[in-house]
Amino acid sequence: MDIYYEKILYRIIKGRLRIKLGDLILYLYEPSGDVLEESYEIYDETYDKAYYNGCYVDQELRDLLYDSCLWNPADDKKIKELNDKIDDLKVDAFRSFFDDNKLGMLKAHIGIIERERDSIVSRTKSLDHLTCRGAATSARNIWLIEQSCYHTDGSKCKRGVLNIKKLMSKASENLVDVEEFRMIARNDPWRSMWSIGKNTGNLFNKCTSEFTHNQRILCSYSTMYDNVYESMERPPDKVIEDDICLDGWFIEQRRKQERDRKQKEVDALTKNPKIANSQEVFVMASNQDSANQIYDLNDPVARATIKNRNAQIDQVRNTTGGLDFRELHDIKQDIAIQSRQEGLSKMRGR
Repeated sequence: MDIYYEKILYRIIKGRLRIKLGDLILYLYEPSGDVLEESYEIYDETYDKAYYNGCYVDQELRDLLYDSCLWNPADDKKIKELNDKIDDLKVDAFRSFFDDNKLGMLKAHIGIIERERDSIVSRTKSLDHLTCRGAATSARNIWLIEQSCYHTDGSKCKRGVLNIKKLMSKASENLVDVEEFRMIARNDPWRSMWSIGKNTGNLFNKCTSEFTHNQRILCSYSTMYDNVYESMERPPDKVIEDDICLDGWFIEQRRKQERDRKQKEVDALTKNPKIANSQEVFVMASNQDSANQIYDLNDPVARATIKNRNAQIDQVRNTTGGLDFRELHDIKQDIAIQSRQEGLSKMRGR
């Protein structure tokens, strides 16, 4: 593992960030459970004060964002569409892993869409600081830093001496991102520590309820990689080492499980003797997502039939306004085939 990641790993293990402000060296510890518990009182108190002082609540902020042209209902739909598109591209990346040129283009495309999505999200959150929630969150974060900052000799920093703005900036600059957690979780020296620690029940020299935020996240990703390595359909190591391709593998596995679950539900329906031998089975969907999942159960031939029927229905709707089921092209074809088969059977019977 690169020394950059080792530095982050041991910061996570120690549960603190070493900060240098000129000649002054401070340790900003991740808050303990006791400190976190008390911090929510700070949040509640600040929220109530902000509310009585006339700060916006979340619903009012939506109205303000809409009036300021910073948000509209279509943005929520757009974000979901972009997330779905990113998922599709990650699956394509997984399937194209050994095609370097195509994989590079897919990753570039994913980056473009992620930036578009993040731009929309950033715009819709640009006025959060004006809300009761924003004021309460800010007050809580400041209090957490005040309670968690210590000198190198172990003495707690005095509240009036701290430069909260600089400390918050340093803490923000050193947040551990997803890529860093994943790199650490799948490589030594942490991988060996994790393997031994989970078997002995001794990780970070404390019980799991006392793990810091970063320690819990690292353990979650470590468990995720355990599941990948132990999977019956384990992808190649090169895929495991590529975050985007592995995400694509996860998405494909999840979709496969959803299809299997939906297929079992359909199979349970078709056990009914009244519909068991039917050529077509119609399943009601409660929403569009459910409808999409049901549609995915159709094989390519069935999907082509559905597409052709919809096209014929749309064409007739724009002219006569109605269509008898027996006039559908595939149904007429089935009737013609059946008629010919019946005719041949009669001739053979003579």
